[in-house]
Amino acid sequence: MDYRALLSLPLAALALTAGGAETMRQPAGWMAGASHPWPGPTHEAGVAPETENGGQRALTIKAFDKRKAFEIGSISQPLWGYANRRIRFSAQVKASGVDGWAGLAVAPEGTLLFLAPNSPEAGADATAPRGAAGCPDWCDVSVVADIPAASDGMATVGLALIGNGQVWARGFKLETVGREVPVTSHRFGAEAAALIKADRVWYERQSRNRNPTPPQNLSLQ
Repeated sequence: MDYRALLSLPLAALALTAGGAETMRQPAGWMAGASHPWPGPTHEAGVAPETENGGQRALTIKAFDKRKAFEIGSISQPLWGYANRRIRFSAQVKASGVDGWAGLAVAPEGTLLFLAPNSPEAGADATAPRGAAGCPDWCDVSVVADIPAASDGMATVGLALIGNGQVWARGFKLETVGREVPVTSHRFGAEAAALIKADRVWYERQSRNRNPTPPQNLSLQ
C-alpha cells in the first residue's frame, strides 16, 4: 500500500479510523480510513451491523455529524500483480442521504482512497482513480481501470463516500477484462480535489495575513 501519500499532507488533516471512534467491525483484508480535521474523523466504515447475522454481509460508510463537500470516508484493500492489465471491480451498491458522491472506486498505484484527491497524480489521466456511483436502492455498479506497469501492478479497490450520508456495498467481484471493455470515464474525487485545493489556498492566505500573537500563560498559572 502506498503509505507515502500520507506524508504529502498535514497530519491534522488525515487519519486512519483505527481509533476509539470506530464502532463497526473491520473485516480481514480491508482498511477503513477518513479525513480527520479537528476534533476527530469524519466517517466510520466497516461491516454493516444489520447484515452481520443474516443474509449477505455488506460494507458500509457513514458520515459523522455534518461533513464538508471534500471530506472523504473509505474502506478498501490493496491488490498486487496487475501491471498492464485492465480490471473490473463490481458490487451491488446503495446510498442514502448523500449530498456529495458515494460508490466504488479503483486507484492505480495503491493510493488510499480517502487520500486519492490529494495525490499529485490525481489530475493525470493515466493514473487518475476511477469511480462509479451507487443508487438510492441496490443496483449493480462496476469500475473498469487500467493498472500501469509503473505502479508495479499495485492498485486499491473499495467503497468511498464524499460528504454526508451513508453508502452500502455487497457481493464484491474482481476480474481481468479485455481491451474491448471501456475504461470508466468518471474520475473519482475530482470535485473534492478542486475543493481541497481551494481550501488550502484560502488557509495559506489567512495564515500569511495573520498578525503575530503573543504566547499565553508561560508561568503555567
